[in-house]
Amino acid sequence: MEKEQIKSIVEANIYQRIHAITSEIGKVAQNLNVDTGNNRSYKAVSINDVVDSALPLLEKYRVMVYPTEKEIIRDEQITTTTKYGEKTNFFVRMKVTYRFVNIDKPDEYIEVIGYGDGIDSGDKANGKANTYARKYALIDALNISKGDDPDKEASQEYKKSNREEMRWQVLELYTHDEIVTMLSRLKKNTLDDLTNDQLKTMVDKRSGINDQTPTF
Repeated sequence: MEKEQIKSIVEANIYQRIHAITSEIGKVAQNLNVDTGNNRSYKAVSINDVVDSALPLLEKYRVMVYPTEKEIIRDEQITTTTKYGEKTNFFVRMKVTYRFVNIDKPDEYIEVIGYGDGIDSGDKANGKANTYARKYALIDALNISKGDDPDKEASQEYKKSNREEMRWQVLELYTHDEIVTMLSRLKKNTLDDLTNDQLKTMVDKRSGINDQTPTF
């Protein structure tokens, strides 16, 4: 890196640095193949894809990122009955505040909140929730494009509704226990692992006249 470029970076404020990163980072490849069963799968952006794309630019523009506050919104143990007997899952919903700091002026920073859900039958629920929170904080702060629109295969009725809207509708329409039971039945860790069709089915069933629980 030439001296003039280094000088320009050092003199930039935190907003200019974030803008420069956003301008260079482009689209993050959807390298994660999520198996939804029935020989179907879809592409998604993994935390490794996000970090690998962001880290070199954060270093180049001298921006440090670290969590300043973590809050466990939910931390529950849920036992469900399956045809194989009882199964216990640990569910964690986490809110994490990340600080993006100008290394050359540490008192200059922005903060972004990331939310993440994690469900696991062992001790990994916290780690999964933290991973999702970090992923979405980086995506939001750096305005990372995730490539193709995840709703491109949605039905005509839902073309105007994005994936995130359906996700929040599910959270509003279902109790926590119902969501955990549904995820356990589908062998998924979080709502982010569901396909658009699965989210749509959950919304359609509970938004109708009859208060039903969807069967997959």
